[in-house]
Parts: sequence; structure tokens; C-alpha cells
Amino acid sequence: MIGKKIILEFVWWIVTVVIAIAAMLPIYSKLGANYPFYKSNLAFIIIAITFIRYIFLLKHHWVSAAKWIKVIFVFLPIPIFFYLIDAFYEFQAYSDEVGLGAMLTELKYPDQSSLGKYIRAEMILFWSAAFLSNAFMPFRMIISLWREINKGTH
Repeated sequence: MIGKKIILEFVWWIVTVVIAIAAMLPIYSKLGANYPFYKSNLAFIIIAITFIRYIFLLKHHWVSAAKWIKVIFVFLPIPIFFYLIDAFYEFQAYSDEVGLGAMLTELKYPDQSSLGKYIRAEMILFWSAAFLSNAFMPFRMIISLWREINKGTH
């Protein structure tokens, strides 16, 4: 049973990588290394997908049998919360002060407009998903721990 859960985890990491590549490919194909938010953008995608999986599919995951890992996931969202706020603030400050158009100057105007809208929408989408899933993660782990500790009670 654990072997199947580990294989499922591996498959989900492959899915996460494919989604990250699909989301970042339009940016990388137009900007190359000139995009300053690759790390935070990838972190948003990975946190969002992974935490959403843990929230909704925990019983199909190997973490469901590991009590101490669940305790860690109760407290892990605290530093992640600060990272998410800081990374999105940096993106928002860059967007407001410098403007996304500053990194898109080598593109034609229609490409600048569409890629700028895509970058903004993609960052907000994955940041929102990461932020919300990060906020719900401790509650989900506490519920899971409660059920495990009080197994058999009504």
C-alpha cells in the first residue's frame, strides 16, 4: 500500500513539473533570462499544487500515516506565509514602480501587452492558490491528527 502511495506522489510531482513548465514556457520563450521572478513564480506554483493536493487528497498520500510530518505541516505554513507575502510584494512593487513593460521592451507592442497581462494573471492566480492553500494547510493537518488520535471515538 505504501509503495502505491509513493508511486502516486512521484506521479504528482511529474504533473507539478509539467504544469510549472507549461505556465512558465510562454514567459521563457519571449523573455529568456530577463524575467526576474522565475524563482518566486515557480515557488508559487509548487506550493499551490502541493498544498492543494495535501488538503484534498491526504488520505491517498503517505503523509497520512506519519504523525510527526503532519505536526511539521501545522507549523511549516508560518515561514511560507512570510515568503509568499514578501515575494508577491516584490512583484507588485516592481509592477507598480518600474512596470512590467520595462522587461518587455524588446517585444512588439501587441506581444508586450498580451505577455504583460499573462504574467500578471499567472502570478496572481498561483500566488492566490498558494496563499489560500497555505492558510488552510494547518487546519487540515490538525483535523487529520485529531481523527488519527481519536480513532474509534464518536
